[in-house]
Amino acid sequence: AAEYVDLVEKEGRELDPKNPDDTEKIQSLLIELNPKESRILEKDLQKHAQKEPGIITYDGFIINGNRRRSVLEELVSLGHSEFKFIDVAKLPPNVSSQDLWKLEAGLQLSRNVIVQYGPINELLKFKQGIDSGLTPIEIASSLYGGFKETDILDKLEQLKLIIEYLNFIGEPGVFNKAKGIHEHFIDLRNVLNNFRKIGANPDEIVSAKRIGFQLIHDGVPQREIRKIKEILANEKSKKEFWHAIEYSKPEEANQKREKRIRAELNDEFTASRTIFNNCLDSTKALSESQQPEKLLRRAITNLESIDYDSSLLQNPKIQSLVLVIESLIEKLKK
Repeated sequence: AAEYVDLVEKEGRELDPKNPDDTEKIQSLLIELNPKESRILEKDLQKHAQKEPGIITYDGFIINGNRRRSVLEELVSLGHSEFKFIDVAKLPPNVSSQDLWKLEAGLQLSRNVIVQYGPINELLKFKQGIDSGLTPIEIASSLYGGFKETDILDKLEQLKLIIEYLNFIGEPGVFNKAKGIHEHFIDLRNVLNNFRKIGANPDEIVSAKRIGFQLIHDGVPQREIRKIKEILANEKSKKEFWHAIEYSKPEEANQKREKRIRAELNDEFTASRTIFNNCLDSTKALSESQQPEKLLRRAITNLESIDYDSSLLQNPKIQSLVLVIESLIEKLKK
């Protein structure tokens, strides 16, 4: 599903599975989805022929076995005429869309085969089940491998965040943009649910979500997304965290990319990520508030790292920070 969106965007139209040219494009997409697995399947078919039938609707659309058919088509194009047909079981007429989903998902999303299709396609398949009118508990009971209703609800919540994120970065519906970062949204979901439990109001939830989206876009690792929970649990670091909302607004895709690339070219972090890093420093320091020697030694290390001949030290913002440091030293002396 995710890869098909990219193909539609490239073609500028929906593809017609009855059109031979379009069928070939979809066939290539299925094979290239996992080239290594496709080659293994090809060799297996050549050696043992087709071991399991596919499944088609009464009017001839394959709902399970499309990749097998694609590999068979490729073998035929290479001169192996013995693979001209695919064995299938044909469903009776008038099968409901819900039963079709249960059958297809039961075969394709079970625990032992789910890895073939990828986590984003898995999430989209669950959404398709909900859109067909199934409840989360009906979906869970349709699948093999120990899915629970809560598993489905968690995955739907994760997908909802991904859909919102794609809109936020100016790439609506382009699900491949979430490949490789899909687990970030599990942690962001947990952060937001925890924030809601400790009494956050709806505006605060929206702000935390948008900053989370911006940090994911700006390349913050998954494990660090979890640390937003600690930041939001402390009033001082939370107040500092809210400064990032100014840099965490929905924009066109090219605008967001340009800002990140510009920061990377200057060997810097984006503004939102810089604020986030400062918040992490704050929460770490707060957790060590009863270890003054440790904090002072770290402060000395940081201060000694400054280039005292730099013209940047004349910046008014820097000078105001120096004044803050002086006042803190006076407090420490007292």
